[in-house]
Amino acid sequence: MDASLKKLIDTSFDDMTVDIQKSIRIESCLCEANITEEHPFGANVTEALVSFLQNAERLGFKTHNVDNYAGYVDLGDKGELIGILAHLDVVPEGKHSMWNLPPYSGEIADGKLFGRGSADDKGPAFAALYAMKAIRDSETELNCRFRLIVGLDEESGGRCIARYLKTEECPAYSFSPDASFPLINAEKGILRGYIQNTFETGSGAPLKLIGIKGGSRYNVVPDEAEALFRGTLSAAEISALAAFPSVSVKLEDGLIKVRAEGVSAHAMEPERGKNAAAELLAAIKALNLADEPLHRYAAFIAEKFADFNGKALGIDMEDEISGALTCNLGIIDCSEKSCKISLDIRYPVTKEGSDVVTKLNSALAPANVSFTVDRDKKPLFVSPDA
Repeated sequence: MDASLKKLIDTSFDDMTVDIQKSIRIESCLCEANITEEHPFGANVTEALVSFLQNAERLGFKTHNVDNYAGYVDLGDKGELIGILAHLDVVPEGKHSMWNLPPYSGEIADGKLFGRGSADDKGPAFAALYAMKAIRDSETELNCRFRLIVGLDEESGGRCIARYLKTEECPAYSFSPDASFPLINAEKGILRGYIQNTFETGSGAPLKLIGIKGGSRYNVVPDEAEALFRGTLSAAEISALAAFPSVSVKLEDGLIKVRAEGVSAHAMEPERGKNAAAELLAAIKALNLADEPLHRYAAFIAEKFADFNGKALGIDMEDEISGALTCNLGIIDCSEKSCKISLDIRYPVTKEGSDVVTKLNSALAPANVSFTVDRDKKPLFVSPDA
């Protein structure tokens, strides 16, 4: 890198850090309850975009807001358009007690900047913005145009880019500062969908499972889940639950609440977390309430989702390019009469989503349910020799 360009980057480093900190303090997590026509992902997420574009304008760039779905910053006026794709929305922070520092503080400790979005993807978005500033201030002659596109829905489906492409110019080439340095050239396919079942009324057993809830997003490993029971726990059942250290039991409003705590992680790396919903289902299965329809189904699901690589479901597969398939039970929502379980499956780049669905449905057939696909985002692969 040219020494003068390095100096420009170093000179702006402290200003960039302050801007990232301010952005982290905006809780730009999708809020379904606050969605309006003006704020398609919630006013708090819009605030993050407006603030980012104002920062860019302060630095002397021209900007454009695409109906609060996305925004962009331009550099250069001739040649092909090179896109830089970043995003300002973040995933839910989970339990604050699991954070060493507050998740929206933007605090610096041990030479590191902490907070939701610091690495994914507010920090990289501002790094790209300040890189554009350094290139501009260096008066380097450009033979192409750069456009930093910041979306607001990367974590929840990508509606931001779909909206951008309806009216705005598509880059000839692009990259995303949202991964490991220096380059990732492959991304697994992403299957998202759900399995749903209904039940007849169960028996009048002394202990009856009446509900299970856990998780809030497909792509997040649930860090807490709970089940409600009506009736009384026998000594044997209390002993069975005690075998699960992360599970607690308490009486509340005349019902027995069984709660499991886990560790949140991104669905692309479920092995880095501990799935509270899977742990809770294993505890429920240990109670052996064979006469209860919901319990029988919960026990079946517990067995099929006991691992994060899909082995119990018969969908485990891998390749040398992208590694092994992962399967995350992201959301579970059950009552006495119905149960919906939402899944996030990342499959290797050399495999087909349709093959995963076929094998998955074969494993689910004994429970008379099947997998409904919400989205099958095909794998991405660019040869390292390209």
